[in-house]
Amino acid sequence: MGSFVLRKVGAALIVLFLSSILVFLGVRALPGDPAIALGGENRDPAVLAQIRHDYGLDKPVPIQYAHWIGHALRGDLGTDSRGLSVAHTIVVKLPITLELASLSVLLGVLIGIPVGIISAVRRGKLSDYTSTTTALVALSVPHFWLGLMMIIVFAVNLHWLPAGDYVSISHPLENLRHMLMPAVVLGTGLAAVLARQMRSAMLESLNADYVRTARAKGLSEWSVVCKHALRNSLITVTTVIGLQLGALISGAVVTEAIFSIAGFGRLTVESIQQRDYALIQGIVLVAASGYVIVNLGVDLVYSFLNPRIRVSGSST
Repeated sequence: MGSFVLRKVGAALIVLFLSSILVFLGVRALPGDPAIALGGENRDPAVLAQIRHDYGLDKPVPIQYAHWIGHALRGDLGTDSRGLSVAHTIVVKLPITLELASLSVLLGVLIGIPVGIISAVRRGKLSDYTSTTTALVALSVPHFWLGLMMIIVFAVNLHWLPAGDYVSISHPLENLRHMLMPAVVLGTGLAAVLARQMRSAMLESLNADYVRTARAKGLSEWSVVCKHALRNSLITVTTVIGLQLGALISGAVVTEAIFSIAGFGRLTVESIQQRDYALIQGIVLVAASGYVIVNLGVDLVYSFLNPRIRVSGSST
């Protein structure tokens, strides 16, 4: 187990290193002059030259990268166009999106996995057709439309929930009231994806030889489904959850905009609109790191669900 974890951590570090290079070069490839963006309305050549010197923009690209990654390893991602710490700005905004993503994933898992199991076990029956159709509809509904409809119904008409904004988690009940609708908007699509994936994986497992053997031994259907078919089916679903969690962290832009949540996704849009190169660079690096960490976690969960993966060293 120890060697398996070390291999996966080593691979994750290599991916993270390559990602940092791509992030750095990608930001440098953006059109425009970073010095002009940092200088704002001041276009004096002397001022722009001083900005390039202060931010190391007048040095060769390899030296710029070494300087940036060295500071990043110490938690310093530089300063944005307003002179504020990029790391501090991200630390303030990221937990908001992490909370929203976690609630959405929790909701998606609690709904999607049971629905997928029931649909597979009762294949070809009314419950199967109903859940499959509902999942297809949920996948087809745009997030912005569902969010607006929920605001109109539950905030404007019924006055049950607030229309938007964010309340600190230090006030848990009020925080949950504000985060419930955004979590439902994101969690609905995830639940539909998980339900379809769970159904497909369960049908494959239920038709496998080891399941037929378990039934031949006289085990109850509950035992066959939960102790044999479900564990192997969760490997595929775990992959989907990991990928969706990474996507939610970096892609909850529309939902945050609809519900006026000043989180990581909204910060990403604002940094691009303001052409804040240092902030864009830090945001993309953090998002890439999030994907790497989530995938590392998925690999470790694989090894728990299927111990043979630890021996082969592969999740395929």
